Amino acid sequence: MKKGTIILVIPTAIFSAVLLYLVIWNAVISFTNWSLLNPKISFVGLQTYFSVVRTFQFSNSILHSLELSASLVAIGNILGILFAGLLYFLSSNKARSVFLSIIIYPLAISMAVNALIWLWLFNINIGIDWLLVRIGLPQFPWLSSTSTMFPSLILVSIWAYTGIAALFYLAGFMNIDKSVIEAARLDGASAFKILYKLLIPNSFNSFIIATALLFLFSFRIFSLPYILSGGPTNIFLQTAVVYMYYLFTVEFFSQATAVATIITVIASVIIIPYALIIIRRWIRK
Repeated sequence: MKKGTIILVIPTAIFSAVLLYLVIWNAVISFTNWSLLNPKISFVGLQTYFSVVRTFQFSNSILHSLELSASLVAIGNILGILFAGLLYFLSSNKARSVFLSIIIYPLAISMAVNALIWLWLFNINIGIDWLLVRIGLPQFPWLSSTSTMFPSLILVSIWAYTGIAALFYLAGFMNIDKSVIEAARLDGASAFKILYKLLIPNSFNSFIIATALLFLFSFRIFSLPYILSGGPTNIFLQTAVVYMYYLFTVEFFSQATAVATIITVIASVIIIPYALIIIRRWIRK
């Protein structure tokens, strides 16, 4: 075995072992009744899971997480393709770098900071509504109405994470044989036709990676809903991870670990097939 391979294998094995230990430890605790009211841990089997999944907060938070993930994956991929296409057809590499930096800039900022920025923007007196009133449009109750809170969270999530999809789609577009694109241009194909007929069909790897990352980021989201809602108890913005945190703060430890285990299982069931697909495609190449 080469020295470089050994250098990579050893830390990877250590990290994997620690991660596996934590996942197993978390799962073991979820089969107990450990809480503030039960400081002496005892094994109760699936009773903890039954008690958790029957609650309204659990079903509500899981539904929010799935809805948020579906929205971000769908809209994020569409906007990612659109932005990547616009960047691809820029003739100046410098301009492309500048605009790409702007698009992915929200990823460089802490999600907590992003949430605080949008709290100001959603303020009815000094935010977006202030501008809407000045141009003669009605105010929009971003976080002031229960019916618009969750769509507002989706909007912020799309703004924060779409850049990562654009980045991977642009990388995929740039790896496509330039001679094919030039031949299409000589045949009179428009930019939209090149995007639709050549770039998108040859960007399946980018789609897999972007979809997997968008799902992971949205399904484990915490800072944005926590700060936008002002805490973990707002059921209109409560995601699965926020609900898990709430259970931990009130010291229902076994219930919190049960929710954490369910989140891990759902994420693994969706992500592992994507990982296997991309690995198989790389091996074939």
